[in-house]
Amino acid sequence: MITLYGSMTSRATRNLWALEELGLPYEMKKVNLADGSHKKPEFTAVNPAAKIPALTDDGGVSMSESFAINLYLAQRYGVGKLWPTDPAQQAACLQWSMWAATEVEMPIVAVVVEKVFKPADKRDDTVIARNIERFTPEVAYIDRMLAGKDYLVGNSFTIADLNAACILNSLTRVGFDFAPYPNLARWLKACTSRPANQKVQAMPR
Repeated sequence: MITLYGSMTSRATRNLWALEELGLPYEMKKVNLADGSHKKPEFTAVNPAAKIPALTDDGGVSMSESFAINLYLAQRYGVGKLWPTDPAQQAACLQWSMWAATEVEMPIVAVVVEKVFKPADKRDDTVIARNIERFTPEVAYIDRMLAGKDYLVGNSFTIADLNAACILNSLTRVGFDFAPYPNLARWLKACTSRPANQKVQAMPR
């Protein structure tokens, strides 16, 4: 049995998406950061860093870091599904996952924090402008790479698409204009409309 530790307002949702795509049985154990549950011994035994999400399985794996969890799930349980069999395509999945984690997640999250979670009178327009300037070239890059393609890697949906889409979809929360990036908009809609993601989005927060 796979056990996922986290909450529906954390990065654990991207792991839930992967689990649902793979059709794996799992248990979700909610860890509430607000009440300090992440610092209790029963959780720090799973993740000594006291952060969510974390995952364990009956193969003896105990790990954290949401993208690492997704890559593990894809490689162990999703060969031929979320994880390609071709080594070059596997490399591309790693590349796009690292791109999502290192090039776009931080600046996009920074803008979401300013525009969604802060009151209008507390927003820092300089932070917003600086981070939009950081991620816009990357948005243009992935739009170019998706020209004439349905997916990032090969001819089917892979963990590369899932990992990138769960980050880029946050742009919809800040009123980002996708009009100049039609390939990205088309791909993002196809990814987020998948039944597995829709099931996760419908789960109680």
